[in-house]
Amino acid sequence: MTESETKVSFESRDARQARWETRDIAQTHLQLYRQLRGREGSEQDLVRIHRAYELAAELYSGYYQADGKPFIAHCVGVASILGHLGLGAEFISAGLLHNIYDNGDFGDGYRDIITKGRRGLVRNAVGADIEALIDRFRAFRIVPGTIDEVWDSLEQYNQTERNLILMDLADHLEKYQDGGVFYFGDNRWVVDFIRRYGDRLTAIAMRLDQPNFAAILRGAFEQSPDEVPRVLRTSRKYLELIVPRSCRRRLYPRLRRRLNQGRVGRLLRRLPWLPR
Repeated sequence: MTESETKVSFESRDARQARWETRDIAQTHLQLYRQLRGREGSEQDLVRIHRAYELAAELYSGYYQADGKPFIAHCVGVASILGHLGLGAEFISAGLLHNIYDNGDFGDGYRDIITKGRRGLVRNAVGADIEALIDRFRAFRIVPGTIDEVWDSLEQYNQTERNLILMDLADHLEKYQDGGVFYFGDNRWVVDFIRRYGDRLTAIAMRLDQPNFAAILRGAFEQSPDEVPRVLRTSRKYLELIVPRSCRRRLYPRLRRRLNQGRVGRLLRRLPWLPR
């Protein structure tokens, strides 16, 4: 195989970071592949990203975000932003799968949990290094209870940890980049956080040496959308599974999901005899 066949592009990382805008954020896997083929990298990088997409499509099959768009579009959007930031294939792949341990549908009825079986499935699909990033990402989510710690610790983080912070910022931007958050049935859990901490998130991007990203975040968070007609807003607050009429959910996962809610679920998850 010749060098021209193994290299996707020779355009510099700095050039790519300097030009992108929210309209350049991919929403389908084909748009993502086209974006990534315009940057330097190997075909093997694209293969890894493609495998991550296929796993995400499986784990979020039938799931829709609270604005009504297929949830896989959000995953692709996060990965696309990371690509525009110049991150490597392993982080783009992790971006496609960034929240699977919290809300991915592994068919086991669990939510917000990591099990040996889940980790094994992900490792087999995308590799141990990408799975490890997905696992570590959970410790770098920026929420009201962690934002001060993240701010104070930025200088001590290594490059991998800084990239995981960028992944979380990408997650915030993706909800705003197309105005989708304003179509949520109940968007207060997103909008109230950004109203309070949006300036801090923008400042974090600046401290991570991403001035263009910081400007894009600021513009997205400051947008004043037209009033969205009630008829166009969904009834959803979070993502939701919409099951085709030809399919039925299996009884065991349904019961497990019910038990997994509230105090009873938290207690049962600690019991060693529950299958993992």
